[in-house]
Amino acid sequence: MISEEMITIGEIHLESDPNRGNMVVLKQNADAEHYFMMFVGDAEFTAIAREKGLVEAKRPLTHELYLSILERLRLEFVRVEIYDMRQETFYANVIFRANGVEHTMDSRPSDAVALALNRRIPILVRQGLFRRKLTDEEIKEYEGLVKSVKF
Repeated sequence: MISEEMITIGEIHLESDPNRGNMVVLKQNADAEHYFMMFVGDAEFTAIAREKGLVEAKRPLTHELYLSILERLRLEFVRVEIYDMRQETFYANVIFRANGVEHTMDSRPSDAVALALNRRIPILVRQGLFRRKLTDEEIKEYEGLVKSVKF
């Protein structure tokens, strides 16, 4: 059963910045003012980009290999849930069915997102993990505050 505090993701954006790193931004929809953002490594970024059709790999990526093996076992992937952050680390679960029984497995959120895109299953994020997009006025106020602080 899906908790009321979970938000279903409809938009996934990838951003790579040499100074800040690789970012995956999840939003409920394109117009949503709140978002979930996580920084990921190059391999995870590539896996998600591949699932979005942004890059092509000559050989199967690690998650594709595992999914091909699991497909032969007739597992049904149901959804992924990004549900917590502890000590600067996000936590996710992959929910699947085997022989009619639902199971939950711990996962890195980036792996869960790549799997969800591959299997076309829902991605849910706990509402409390979302950030609000800053308004132009808030950005100007923040920039002014940063300029006034002496280091």
